[in-house]
Amino acid sequence: MQNFVPGQRWLSETQSELGLGLVEAVEGRHVRILYPATGETRIYARDQAPLVRLVVRRGERIRDRAGRELRVLDACTEQGLITYRAEDSAGLIHALPESELDDRLSFNRPGQRLLAARFDSDVWFRLRYRTWLQRMRAAGSPTLGLVGARVALIPHQLHIAAEVSRREAPRVLLADEVGLGKTIEAGLILHRMRLTGGARRVLILTPEPLLHQWLVEMRRRFNLALALFDRERFESIRDDNPFLSEQRVLCGLEWLVEAPAAGQAALDAPWDLLIVDEAHRLTWTETAPSPAYRLVEALASRIPSVLLLTATPEQLGRAGHFGRLRLLDPARFQDPIAFQEEEARYAPIAALAARLLDDEPLAAADRERLASLLGNIEGLDRDTLIDRLIDRHGTGRVLFRNTRATIPGFPRRELIAYPLPEPEAYRGLSEPLLRLTPEYAHGPGWETIDPRVDWLIATLRDLRPAKVLLICARARTVLELREVLRRRAGIQAAVFHEGQEIVDRDRAAAYFASVEDGAQILLCSEIGSEGRNFQFAHHLILFDLPLDPDLLEQRIGRLDRIGQTETIYLLLPYLSGGPMETLFRWYAEGLGAFEHPCLAAAAVYERLGERLKEALTSPADSALTEALITETRGLAAQIKAELAAGRDLLLELHSHRLTRDAALVESIAAIDAERTVADYLTDFWDAFGVEHEPGPAGSVVVRPGPQMLQETFPCLPEDGLTVTFDRAQALAHEDYEFLTWEHPMTRAAMELLTTSDLGSAALVLIRGDARLPHTTLLLEILYVAECPAPPELQVEHFLPPTLVRLLLDAEGRDRAAEIEHESLRGDCLSHNTKLARALIASQASRLTEWLERGEALAHGALESLEQGARRRMHQVLGDELERLLALAKVNPRVRPDEIARLRHRRERLDALLGQIHLRLDALRLIVAH
Repeated sequence: MQNFVPGQRWLSETQSELGLGLVEAVEGRHVRILYPATGETRIYARDQAPLVRLVVRRGERIRDRAGRELRVLDACTEQGLITYRAEDSAGLIHALPESELDDRLSFNRPGQRLLAARFDSDVWFRLRYRTWLQRMRAAGSPTLGLVGARVALIPHQLHIAAEVSRREAPRVLLADEVGLGKTIEAGLILHRMRLTGGARRVLILTPEPLLHQWLVEMRRRFNLALALFDRERFESIRDDNPFLSEQRVLCGLEWLVEAPAAGQAALDAPWDLLIVDEAHRLTWTETAPSPAYRLVEALASRIPSVLLLTATPEQLGRAGHFGRLRLLDPARFQDPIAFQEEEARYAPIAALAARLLDDEPLAAADRERLASLLGNIEGLDRDTLIDRLIDRHGTGRVLFRNTRATIPGFPRRELIAYPLPEPEAYRGLSEPLLRLTPEYAHGPGWETIDPRVDWLIATLRDLRPAKVLLICARARTVLELREVLRRRAGIQAAVFHEGQEIVDRDRAAAYFASVEDGAQILLCSEIGSEGRNFQFAHHLILFDLPLDPDLLEQRIGRLDRIGQTETIYLLLPYLSGGPMETLFRWYAEGLGAFEHPCLAAAAVYERLGERLKEALTSPADSALTEALITETRGLAAQIKAELAAGRDLLLELHSHRLTRDAALVESIAAIDAERTVADYLTDFWDAFGVEHEPGPAGSVVVRPGPQMLQETFPCLPEDGLTVTFDRAQALAHEDYEFLTWEHPMTRAAMELLTTSDLGSAALVLIRGDARLPHTTLLLEILYVAECPAPPELQVEHFLPPTLVRLLLDAEGRDRAAEIEHESLRGDCLSHNTKLARALIASQASRLTEWLERGEALAHGALESLEQGARRRMHQVLGDELERLLALAKVNPRVRPDEIARLRHRRERLDALLGQIHLRLDALRLIVAH
C-alpha cells in the first residue's frame, strides 16, 4: 500500500490531462486527490491507485505557481513532504515546498514510468534516439538553414546566404543582376537566421506589385508564412501597435510612407531583421532624400540586421548607390566624394588579384605591393593571397554582386518575331498608346478581327506537345483568349491572373506543370511576370509589350533563370505599321533587350522615356523613330561601357568563387542523397497512425488515419498532402510539399516526440544474441546534456542538445561503446502488462541501483562536454574576432558594433557554458534470453 501524506504531489497514470494532483486527505483505505489545474477531485483506493509520486531530480527544470522557471539543485524530505532547493534564471536560490509546484506541470519521468511498468512501443524509443542524434548532427552543421529550402543548389546563392547569415547582425546590399536570385538569397538568409535564432521578428518592405511575389516565394520555397499588412488589416487590429500581433510582416513601402500612423507603428515595433526589395527606388541626395528613403533610414537605425536588394546598384547614379550604402552604415559612409576616391584606390588591387587568378608570374613590384597590403606573405599560396586580398580590401563586407558574365548556367535566348497586319479598327482608336493593347481598348469582338488569335492557334498546334507560357498585360485578355482557344480550337488552357485567389493560381500552375494530363499553355496577365518560375517551359509568347523595360525582363525571366537547360524561344506576334512595331524595334534594335538582358535599359528609359512615348504617339513619323533608336543604341552602349569600366573584380570574387562554393553544394547534395528524413518520417507516420501511399510521379500521399495517437498530426491538413523527398521533383511540382529535416512538419514531429513521454520507457526481449549472457538484463539509458541560452547566442552551434547513451549490464558496467543501439532489436513487450509488472517488481531494487549508477556515469561526462564546447566556442569566435580586428585596420567597412557584438556574445557564452545540465530522457529495459 502506497504511503500518502497530505500536501504531496502525484500524477495520474491514466489521466495525465488532469495535471498535477495534490493529496487533500487520507481516509482509511482511500485517498482524496485534488487536481487544481482542472478543479476536479478524485478518490482512489490506496492499494490500487493509478498514481505516480512526483519526485523531481537534480538538474531538472520546474515551475512554481507564480510561473517562475527554476532548476532543481537538491531536495530534502521531512515527514513525507519534499522541499526543493532551486535556482532561478538570475542565479538566486529558493526553497520550494512541493505543494507550491505549478499545478499544470506535466513530466516526462522515465524512471518513474519504468518502475511503474508503464512502457511504450519500442519503435518510439528508437525514434526518440534517432531524433536526438539528428538534432545533434544538424545543430553545428554549416548547411543548417540551407537544406530545407525548395531551391536548386546554385553555388553563389548558397555562398552568399552562408556568409551573410553567420555574421553578427548582418547589414548588406544584395545586388545580383536580374535572374540570379536575389529573392532566393534573401529568403535563404532569413530562413537560416530564423532557425539559428538571429531573426525572430522580421519586417519586409517591397513595392506594391511585388507583395504577391514575396508572399508566394517565402511560403513555397522556405515554408515561411508572412503576414501581409495593408491599410485595412492595420486598422482592423485594435492593439496599441498592430505590428506586434505578428512575427513576420510583409507590407508595401508606398503604403507605409503614405500612412503616418502605420509608419510610426513600424518604427515603434521591435524587429530583428529588415528586408527592403527594389532598394534602388530609395532616392537620395545630400539635400533632399525621398520620404521612402527617410522612413527606411529611420527603420535601419533601429533594426540590427538589414538586407537591401537591388539589381541596379549603380545604374541609377553613384549618389543613389552611396545613399543605399549609407543606410547600412551611416557612420562609415558619410562623404560621397571620399567614398568615390576610396573606391578608385581599389582598382590596382583588383588588377593584382586578376594576375593572381590568371597564374601570371608576379614581378618584384607586385610582391612588394602585396606585402604592403597583407604583411608577411612568405609561404602563402595563390589561393590564400587572393582570399586575403578579397577579405581585407574592396566593398565586399557590405555589397554582394554577381553578374551573368561571371556565373555559368544561363540559357541562350532566341527571338522569333511575327509581323502581322494591324486591323483597320485598331488604327482608328482615339489614343495611339491604346494600340499597344488594342484588344482591351476595342472591347467585345476583338478576337474576330485580331490576326494574333489565328496565329496563336496555329503556333500551339505546331509546337504541340511543348509547354508554352503566354504573358499579356490584362486579366480580361487572358480570360477571353481561354474561351477563344476552347471554342475555336478545342485547346484547354490554364489561366493565371490577379483576379484569382492564391490557391486557384496554385492549381493553375500545377495544371500547367503536369506532364501527363496538364495544359499545353498557361495564359498569364502581368502578374505572371512576378513570383513564379516556369523553367520547365522553353517557349514564351509575348502577346503584347510593356513600356517599362524592367517589366519586359521580368516576363522573360519567368523562363530565363539560372539553371535553365534549354534555349528560350521568345515568340512575338506584333502588329506592324503602328506603335506596337515602334516599341518592338526600340527594344530589339535600340536596347537589344530580347536576346540578352540589357543592364542599361532602366537608365536609358529614365532618360528617353518621354521621347519614346512621343514616337509611339506618332508611329507614322519614321524619322522620329529612327532618330530615337539611334540615340537609344548609343546611350545604351555608353552606359554599358561605364558599368564595365567600373567593374570591381574583388567584389565579384567575394560574391562568387566556383571552387570554394562547390563544397557547400556537395554537402547539401550528400544530405539529399541520404534519404534519412524519408525513412524517419515513414517510421514516424506508421507509429503515429498516419496513412501514406505512393502518389503520382514518385510522390507520397499522406492523410490523417482513423487510429492516430492524437486527433491531428503536425502540419497535416484534414484532406491530406502530396509530398516529395526529392529536390528535383519538388522544383518541378510546386504543389508538392518538399519534406526535409528543416520542414515544419519534420521539426514539429520531432518537437512533439521530445517534449512528450512517448518512448521514454520501453521493454524488449532479445533472443539468441551471442554478445549477451543467457538470461540477463541490460538497461539502456539516454541522457540529454543541455545549455539553456537565448536563441540569438546560437549556443547549439557549440553544444547542441547532446545525447549521452549508457548501456548497463548486470554488473553495472557501461557497454555502450561495444554494443550499438541499432543492433539491439527484439520483441516489444509493451502490451504484455502482466509480465512487465512481474519483471519490474522482481528487479525494482536493481533498477534503482542502475539508475543511480547511470546518473553518476552521465555526470562524469559533463566536464568533458563543457570543456569541448568552451574550446570550440573560443576557437571559432576567437578566430573570427581576430580576423575582424585585423580587417578593421585595412578595411573600414568592418563596423565597430559588429566587433562589439561578437565580444559580448563570447562573454555571455563563456558564462552560460558553465551551466550545462543533464536530463534523463529515456530508458529501455532489455531482457536477453
